[in-house]
Amino acid sequence: MTERRSIATLLEGARAACASAWRVRSLVIASTLLSAVGLAASEARLAHAATTVEASSPAQARADLEATWGARLAQLDPLRPLDYLELGEEVADLARTDDERVLARQLFGLAGALDTARLGRSAMLAMASLATDAGERERALAAAELVGGRGASRVVQAVDPVQVEALSRSFSFYRRGDGRRALTALRQGGAEALLEQIGSRLPGGAEGYRRECEAMRTSGALPFDSEMVRRQFELELALRRGELRSVSLDVVLHGDEPLLEIDLSDSRALWKVDPARTWWREGGWRDSPDPPVRPNASRGT
Repeated sequence: MTERRSIATLLEGARAACASAWRVRSLVIASTLLSAVGLAASEARLAHAATTVEASSPAQARADLEATWGARLAQLDPLRPLDYLELGEEVADLARTDDERVLARQLFGLAGALDTARLGRSAMLAMASLATDAGERERALAAAELVGGRGASRVVQAVDPVQVEALSRSFSFYRRGDGRRALTALRQGGAEALLEQIGSRLPGGAEGYRRECEAMRTSGALPFDSEMVRRQFELELALRRGELRSVSLDVVLHGDEPLLEIDLSDSRALWKVDPARTWWREGGWRDSPDPPVRPNASRGT
């Protein structure tokens, strides 16, 4: 009898343990489901928030720009072009966003367009400092030389004929195998400086030419280098022709990089702004200091 009660007690304990285990398992499953639902809801809220921020960011950026610089911009007057340049420098120095960098470029462009004679070169150099790629920067630097009245920045247009003659003599002695006299001529009349400017167009560069001349000086004439000789003749001809040289000779001096075309008569393309819209009103550039006229909704009734 006692043994039966013991077995019954054990069975009852086992059933209670199983029931407890099932309750715990149910709680774990329920907790997991609630966590998954909560996570999904959080992700949905975050996605909605991100979409809202993305949709409102341009408007918010314009509002921030107006809040930070609007009062200063509204004081600008095209009769005082220098103010545009000075404010552009301040905006560029403090710029933290792309919108502020765009604003700085616009201010520089307007300054240059309003007073090209006095401010053009400084404004274009400032635009070059904010260029977004190498091509844009190169174009701005070239335009700065043109609007500043300095002409194209190509060094060969300002080459002294004395330099050309001295370098030609050096080349001539090289072709004769006389390295000592080639080096002597190179040290005369500014030929060495000219060689540095155009030496990249020679096989081995300027330093390679000097090494070959030095080798001739100590060991006599070197084996004939037809490519070196051809390049020397082409460079001599290109330098002597100056601005009258052909396109093919221009390539000899400068390589085959595409030429920059800069039209000083096209202010919009040159300065990347509309020169007629110089007044900052209600978050944008306008062509008049007066606020834009808004249509009257009650008109015509």
